[in-house]
Amino acid sequence: MIDRYRNVKRQLGITIILVIGLFFVGSLATPSTANAQDDKVYTVVDQMPEIKGGLPALYKKIEYPKEARRKGISGRVYLQVIVDENGDVQEPKVLKGIGGGCGEAAIDAIKDVKFTPGKQGGSAVKVKYSLPVTFRIEG
Repeated sequence: MIDRYRNVKRQLGITIILVIGLFFVGSLATPSTANAQDDKVYTVVDQMPEIKGGLPALYKKIEYPKEARRKGISGRVYLQVIVDENGDVQEPKVLKGIGGGCGEAAIDAIKDVKFTPGKQGGSAVKVKYSLPVTFRIEG
């Protein structure tokens, strides 16, 4: 019985040492500097980014592609961008396009607008942001 108790105690001691060691190694691998935090891109934050002037400001920048007009193409293009801490657009890409050059026109327009940056805990942060851009031929 005493030998069994000693074995359990020894195994428990080894387990505790391993757990403490893993915790220590894990804390070394976790970035704790401000620069490491700057690279983080959020998907949801306390205050999401907003286009200065709202969607009308974006739509003023869009030039309806001639090919899309000629072919009667209309619909929604879905964009994804990263809005940085200064409200600038980075890495714009089309998630879903409709053809006729509409995706490219939407990207050109989104690059040309300014955002109020997203905030987390009161500080401006990078935010991955998705939005639909509607193309509709009037008349």
